[in-house]
Amino acid sequence: ARCIEIAVNNPPAKGERVEIFNQVAETRRVRDVANLVADMTGVDVNFIPNPRQEAAENELEVANNKFCNLGLDPITLDTGLFDEVTTIVKKYKERCDPEKILPASFWNKKRAEECASLDPSSIKFKSEKETA
Repeated sequence: ARCIEIAVNNPPAKGERVEIFNQVAETRRVRDVANLVADMTGVDVNFIPNPRQEAAENELEVANNKFCNLGLDPITLDTGLFDEVTTIVKKYKERCDPEKILPASFWNKKRAEECASLDPSSIKFKSEKETA
């Protein structure tokens, strides 16, 4: 909502081209998010074969400086959103179904074979005492 407010209140001048604003607050690789979760909660990170036919990691370069220059103070995982998410996850952790965590579709037969040995029952959840 804040991004829309900023864009509406700062239209291009008459005759100027339409301006494109990037609303992304930050980008992170899956590995980096997993490590952040591990660091903040004490859980282990388990790596699995990549089910997709693409590089396991890629860098997405984006900039939101237009919004920031107009007063946006983005919320990032480090500054609050992560705390909110982990609070909700802890509250509803009994609803987690390990069968839904591992990939169920694969780019091709080779990828499916690489992931065939993955066992949802091997996914371990630490108790509140273990993560505190």
